[in-house]
Amino acid sequence: MTITVPETTSAQRSGSELLSIRDLNIEFFARGKWTRVVSDAALDLKPGGSLALVGESGSGKTVTSLSILQLLPKNISRVTNGSINFDGRDLLKLSEAQMRDVRGGEIGMIFQEPMTSLNPVFTVGDQIAETVRRHRKVSRKEAWARAVEVLDLVGIPAAARRAKDYPHSFSGGMRQRAMIAMAISCEPKLLLADEPTTALDVTVQASVLQLLRQLQDDLGTAVLLVTHDLGVVADFCDDVTVMYAGEPVEVAPVDDLFGRPSHPYSAGLLRSLPQRTPPGEELTAIPGMVPQPDQLPPGCRFAPRCDFALAGVCDVEHPELVQLQGGQLSRCIRIANGDLTAAQLVAAPQGTPAGHDLSTIATDVAEQNGSDR
Repeated sequence: MTITVPETTSAQRSGSELLSIRDLNIEFFARGKWTRVVSDAALDLKPGGSLALVGESGSGKTVTSLSILQLLPKNISRVTNGSINFDGRDLLKLSEAQMRDVRGGEIGMIFQEPMTSLNPVFTVGDQIAETVRRHRKVSRKEAWARAVEVLDLVGIPAAARRAKDYPHSFSGGMRQRAMIAMAISCEPKLLLADEPTTALDVTVQASVLQLLRQLQDDLGTAVLLVTHDLGVVADFCDDVTVMYAGEPVEVAPVDDLFGRPSHPYSAGLLRSLPQRTPPGEELTAIPGMVPQPDQLPPGCRFAPRCDFALAGVCDVEHPELVQLQGGQLSRCIRIANGDLTAAQLVAAPQGTPAGHDLSTIATDVAEQNGSDR
């Protein structure tokens, strides 16, 4: 089996970011008006790196990732501000024909539900081969050989035979592997993975993450992981962007996020992990729900659910995303002003067992996931 390492990108040659999003605003049309669903989104991903977009459902993670490939429905969505720079080009300025070359060729996508993403009337091998022929000047025979090769690469047993099967004959884990095979068939520089382990059992989840890590090492592919599972983040990613109500609220290296979170929402997510609750005790949860885009509260969007919110401060002024001394970015007025510290967030009593602070959580979660982190 041959693995071809992708050509050096302009981002690698210059040492810059492969993907850089700045001030991205996205609106949806609903109930007769345009409503902003993503505000001032920003992230950076280096060649070969791994970045997680995390947050509850409705935080804007998937919308942000789909906007990279311009896959949002054009009749009810629009980008009103910002830039999405990929390998030296602003994707928002490319034509649809140019974007078709980027999708699958330079940026691969693993969608959240493989059964609805794979076409049930074509064999798995045909669907992968079609992607290869679209982006590479190869014959049908060569494209089919590549389809079998990548199915073997992702661990599908008897790949030459299973390539002739239809999606319904694959298990959930095998369908997810087939989606990964399709996404990497043209050796993209960037892989967007939207909840790639959702609905998979623990053993299959671990094998999928191990596969992504292996592909990252072998091919030098950068990975943007969209997930609500902080256990997966601890196991796989280098950096994290935490989103809430359509905007980033914290940006940090994964070890810093788990060891010293700089936003109350991040700390709340960490305490909500089942691994933090002793057996027999009630699970900890953040009270309330993520607000709807057209019903955002004044001031900080997390203030109504925050244990640290101050009346007259947090519910009045909308905080900016500011850089802290440690290098993390935080969208919290109290953190930025210095009257609330990471140590206070870590030591907060909300459901935290005595003597067991959050600084050990990355190790705890990674060990339970079978990681060598």
